Amino acid sequence: MVNALEQSILKTIAFFDVFNQPLTAEEIWKWLYRPNQKFSLLEVKIALETSLVLLKNLVLNEAFYSLRDSSYSYLIRKHHNDLSERKFAKVLKLLKIYKYLPFIKMIAICNSLSFSNASEESDIDLFIITEKKKIWLARFFTILIVKILGLRPTKEQHRDTFCLSFFISEDNLDIENILFSIHDIYTPYWIAQLLPVYDRDQTYDKFLEANLWVKRYLPNTYANSFCQTVKINWLTKIIRQLLNFVFSPPLLNHYLDNFYRKIQSRIIARNLRELINVDTKIIVNEQMLKFHVNDRRELFYKKWRERIHNLYLEKDDEELI
Repeated sequence: MVNALEQSILKTIAFFDVFNQPLTAEEIWKWLYRPNQKFSLLEVKIALETSLVLLKNLVLNEAFYSLRDSSYSYLIRKHHNDLSERKFAKVLKLLKIYKYLPFIKMIAICNSLSFSNASEESDIDLFIITEKKKIWLARFFTILIVKILGLRPTKEQHRDTFCLSFFISEDNLDIENILFSIHDIYTPYWIAQLLPVYDRDQTYDKFLEANLWVKRYLPNTYANSFCQTVKINWLTKIIRQLLNFVFSPPLLNHYLDNFYRKIQSRIIARNLRELINVDTKIIVNEQMLKFHVNDRRELFYKKWRERIHNLYLEKDDEELI
């Protein structure tokens, strides 16, 4: 018989095993997936140390717990942690430019780098929240800057480039609608693990408040503290005001917004016409621009489920998967 805490621990570790990422006891508690009640960190630690089911299925190496078949994944995690430091430094350099853009409210590192699990050749994914009615403007200039700097991903080069494929407006912070189905396990973790590196007007807190539904999946998760970020001083604020007047002057606001939208819409339509707004992979509207052509969330779910079925879970646990 496998109890509720054991099930939740196994499911949590199995999810991170998809990404070769073992967890410490504290991380297991933080990321505990859909427990049927509140469990303390002490209860999790006791279960890890005494549960016959967990001892049979898990292995401990240097404080990291992993599935027994992935006993060397802790070495991969340590290597990826070292690589992540270099990639974080790249983000900070880009922020020294992005901080002058007046229409950005928040920038967060997402996907593998937010978990400090980026590989050598991976790009850097950023999630951006913009001022309302400025989403096309923000996308235009953020992409233009990385293109000028030679940091836009290409078919030949991904390493340390910047993937800017997800923008939302500050008046559309609840993104539960991007779940691909009720089986989407990845998106709640994605939201909870966002690592904010630039924030204006407490936009990150507002975003988390708008997405409290994540707590249904991850009740122990909490807001991430900032990693190193850029300083905003009086000169930065003055330059932002000047750029706002130049690129979006009040009298021409409407016309310029249409201009930025039309330029990008033509390119998007030419490349993705048949995929736009068909499902949650490609979403294009005035409050969300999401371009995940290679959306692997369903694949992650299937890999996670395969791992679950190889563990000692009760047959009637299907409804929890």
